Formats: sequence, C-alpha cells, structure tokens
Amino acid sequence: MDGPRTTESEKFTQVSAQRKAIKGVVLSSSIFFMMFILISNQSDSRKSVDCFQIIEGNASEISFAAERGNDNFATDNDIRKRAQNCTIFSGKYHFPASQEERDFPIAFSLLVHKDAVQIETLLRAIYRPHNVYCIHVDKRSTSALLDAVKSIANCLRNVFIATKLEDVIYEGYSRLQADINCMTDLLSYTEVNWKYLINLPAQEFPLKTNNEIVKILKIFNGTSSIESTYDGRFEYRVNESYIVNPKTLKVESTGRRKDPPPHNIIVGKGSAYGAFSRKFVNFAVNDIRARDILKWTEDTFSPDETFWATLAINKQLGTPGIKYTASGVPDRRLWISTSVTWNPEPCRGKYVRDICVFGVGDLHSLVLKKELFANKFYYDYQPYALICMEKWIQHKSLNSLTSDLDLKYYRDLINS
Repeated sequence: MDGPRTTESEKFTQVSAQRKAIKGVVLSSSIFFMMFILISNQSDSRKSVDCFQIIEGNASEISFAAERGNDNFATDNDIRKRAQNCTIFSGKYHFPASQEERDFPIAFSLLVHKDAVQIETLLRAIYRPHNVYCIHVDKRSTSALLDAVKSIANCLRNVFIATKLEDVIYEGYSRLQADINCMTDLLSYTEVNWKYLINLPAQEFPLKTNNEIVKILKIFNGTSSIESTYDGRFEYRVNESYIVNPKTLKVESTGRRKDPPPHNIIVGKGSAYGAFSRKFVNFAVNDIRARDILKWTEDTFSPDETFWATLAINKQLGTPGIKYTASGVPDRRLWISTSVTWNPEPCRGKYVRDICVFGVGDLHSLVLKKELFANKFYYDYQPYALICMEKWIQHKSLNSLTSDLDLKYYRDLINS
C-alpha cells in the first residue's frame, strides 16, 4: 500500500533543504526539475506550453513556445476595469515578506509610456507592501494608459504617479528629468524609509526575488550599482549642443560647440539604470554641484547615459556610495543592476537598437545570471518568454526560495 502523498509544498521544502547544501555552483538539471515541477503541473486554459521544459532548455519545447501567440492580451482599458474592484485586484499582489525584507525597504522608479498589461506584470513581480513605487507616465501617453495606471495606484497605497510628468523624448534630456522627478518625490515620501532606489523601464523584468535583492543590497551596504566608464568614442554626445526637432521629435545636433562641463569634471558614460543608495540619490538631486552638472546636460545627447556615470567617475566630487578601484575609477564589476544582451552576443529573440528582446530560448541562461533584472522583454513578442519568467519568479517568491543565491559572489565583488 502506498504511503501518504507528498504535497507540492512538502516537495519544495525538500528541494530547498537540498539546495542549501550546494555552495557556489550552478544548480544541477535534476534540482531544476524539482524546482519547476509545480510550474509544469500548473493548469492554464490559455496554453499548453511547459515552462519547466523551457527553463531547462528543451529545444523542442522552446521551438513550440516561440511560435505560440497569446490571444488574451489585456488592453489598457481592461486593466483599468480590473482595478475598479481593488479587493480582487490587490489580491494578486500578496507575496510573503521576511522580517529582513521589511527592515530593508526599497524604492522603485518606473518609466512607462505604453502597454498597461506589461507595466502591471512588472509591478506585480516586484511589489511588496513595505516598499514604495513611483510611476512616471509619459505625457504623450494615451488617456487610457494614464487612467489604467491611476486605477492601479488607487488600489495599492504605496504606489503613486510622479507629481510632475515629462514629454519624454528618446535620447533627450526629458528622459533623465523623468527619473529626477520620481527621485525627488521618493525622497519626500515619508511613509517608507527606503534604503535603495532602483529605476526601471516597463520592459525590464526581475531575475531575483525581492528577498534576494535585499540580501544582495545589504552586502553592498550603501554602495551604489552604477555603470561608469570614460569612453572617448562618445565625446560627440557632449561636445556639441543638441535640441529636439519639433517636427520629427528626434534629438539633433545644432553644430554649436558646448562650453566645458562645470567643476572641471570628466563626463562619464554608463547605463541609464542602476541601484542607487539613498545617499547617492539625495546627492544627485540636492547637491549644488550635481545640480550644475544636471543643468549642463540639458542640451547633450542621451544625458541619462552620462549623468549618473559622471557623478560616479569624478572622485573629487565626493559622491557617496561609489567604490573605486586602485586606479581611482569606479569598479565596473559592481554594476549588477541589469543584464543586457548586446548585438552580436547570442540572442534567441530579436535585436531592437542592438539590444536583445528576449525570446523563450533565452530563459535557460537568463535564470542563471547574477544581475538583478533583465532588459528587455516585449509582452507581445514570443509572449511565453515573459509568461514563463513571471511563473518562475512568482514560484520562487511564494516559496521563499533563496538557497541557490550565491552570496559569496557578491561579497567577493565588494571585498576585492
């Protein structure tokens, strides 16, 4: 006679115990199988795609899923209607949080301009009631999108729309100002004493749970994760004055030479996205020299890719939260905020502006990345890439699975 059937919860308790014995190595295929057995057994009337097999790298399942569409995409108006019943809507946002997480709240700044369904998917993955979330909605967005985001914010007390909205132009100053607006609001938000701020576009998705992010940021202990280098190939972006052409809404050079930057600084180059300590954010928003630099960037090209990097690379500014190498430059290895696949690196999805939009075939390698987030996903391109990532991160969050997190890797980054 068979013994009592092991419940799914008990299976994952056993998996967690097994995984705790693994130190500093990639999970074996068998452990991945046990970890994702719940996902593969979940019934979903919309599809018959096996997310477990996709995560495992099964070629036939990946090929099958890559060709599958999704006929159930929600419109902006659908999201607004769903959020009219806050009791039901907010029920999807309940994830367990440890005392360690509650003692280490995080602020998030989300930059959005379309597709409420993708915004809501990202927010659901990163939401915790003890964190705080500022959403900047592009002024050129449709009223349907703004109404949808307002409805979401109305249901979640720690989610709000930025008090000042920008008409965001790609590669223009308004992109950076949108981040500054949310940062300013978040510094003034008194209900949550957040420790770090992470800025995200709606097309990013987490590779780590909130629990894991907290553990990593606690190791960083006030050090910001910012990409900052000097690259002479990009001097053209700051040596000339740029304006937005009102007809094309594109950033164009005026041909006029710019004055040198203030305070005898070097202009750095890096990512628009990072994990910023609270002290860094306060410095970037309020320090008079930082404000002078910000003002100077207004007529440069893609200042969102130079401002944070410039504050970091100029050691004489005394910018808080920057770890320098022995040669006096920011430690590039500490930029663990976002995993980006650039052309011609292998991409199983498609390239847009030389950045990989991930497909289902990328998930097998993505889940092993050390970064906190991955950029980027399109909800309507190979939709099961995002669907399966959501199932994966939800499962880890609901079961508080962190035993595969290689904390030694992050400690070595800080201590080396």
